[in-house]
Parts: sequence; C-alpha cells; structure tokens
Amino acid sequence: MFSALLMSIVVSCAVNTPGFVSTSHRLIVLASDGTGAREERLSFFASLRDQDGIGDIDYLYVIHDESELSWTLTLDNWIRRDEGDAIWLGSNGLEPGDGGLMPRGRYRAVVVDKAGERDERIFNLSAPVTKDYSLPAIRLAGNQLTLDSPYQVNTLFFLDPAENPVKTVGINPGTTSLDALWGDASWRTAAYTIRAYGFDPKAETGFFSWNIRLNG
Repeated sequence: MFSALLMSIVVSCAVNTPGFVSTSHRLIVLASDGTGAREERLSFFASLRDQDGIGDIDYLYVIHDESELSWTLTLDNWIRRDEGDAIWLGSNGLEPGDGGLMPRGRYRAVVVDKAGERDERIFNLSAPVTKDYSLPAIRLAGNQLTLDSPYQVNTLFFLDPAENPVKTVGINPGTTSLDALWGDASWRTAAYTIRAYGFDPKAETGFFSWNIRLNG
C-alpha cells in the first residue's frame, strides 16, 4: 500500500522537460526599397516536443552571445507550422535591429515551458557576404509580370496589405501573366502586393525582390 502511494507521488511530481526534435535556419536578404538597398533577416524554426503538449511551451529564445543580440518568440509572435506529427515554431523575421547585417557564427536556441523547464540547441549561421549576390527583380505591365533572377528556384509571393502571404507559386525567369500564375483573375481582389523570392542552395540563402503594388 505504501509502495503504491509512493509511486503515485513520484508520478504526480514527474517533470516533463521540453526538447528539440530538429531545427531549421536560413538567411534571408530583402530589398529594403526600390534603389537596391538591402537588409538581412534570419529565418529560424524548431520542431519541438513536450509530453504536456505543445501548448505547454512558453518561450522560444534565439541568442547570439558574441553580439549580445537575442530574440524572444511566444504565442503572440511565433509562426506555427504543422507538418504531419511534427509541430514547428519560429519566425522568418529575426532582424539585427539596426537594419544591418545578421551576425554570423554560433547561435543558441532555448525552449522554455510553463514550469520553467528548458532545453537548448546550438546552430551556426555560416552564410556568405550577401552584397556580392544579386536580388531578383520584377516588373509589371498590366497583367504581364517579368522576373529577372539568377537563381534556379524562384517563388512569387502574393501578399495582403499586412504583407502576409495569401498565395505562393513557383515562377521561372521571363514574362508570365498574373492570371496564369494565380490560376484565374481573382488576384485582383485577393492580393495587394507581390514579391519574388530566389533561393541559392549553395549559399543556403534566400533573396527577396522589392514589392510591387497591385492595382495601384
């Protein structure tokens, strides 16, 4: 009887520590205006586990100790992606804060649950100097969109007024109609701006063009 009671106490007091299953990161370079100026962002996502459920995750920190930069992600600002049984939390918009370059080198990701239990994962950002890389460029004439891009993998983002994606579609360099890319003419009311994205797998870096206003 005493053994059963002791076991129940031990089980009820067990601590379920959150943990990392996997992480994914990528440097993103954006045209900050129409003049060719650019800014860098870090995209970071973590596949997490917690025996108390993903709702028990309280904070996800990304830390670059050398530069003393850190970013805090919570339910209020992280992006959640469900892929099968895996749940990914993260952000595409971690920025250095001065509109400059993301620091390279060693980063720490720390996950903390509501009980204060935590786990840590190290990753390294080894992206090249991105000023030597071209940005994709798009031009729009009526319904005809022209993409100039040196990258083999390109995506067109249709965005809402808050710059949230409403649709993404693969696109090749050259001229294509927006009707063909969207699938019909409803982009005229469903989207506000467009932006092209090119990915260089060797550099593990993505590059965004300047956005173009639709129906402007």
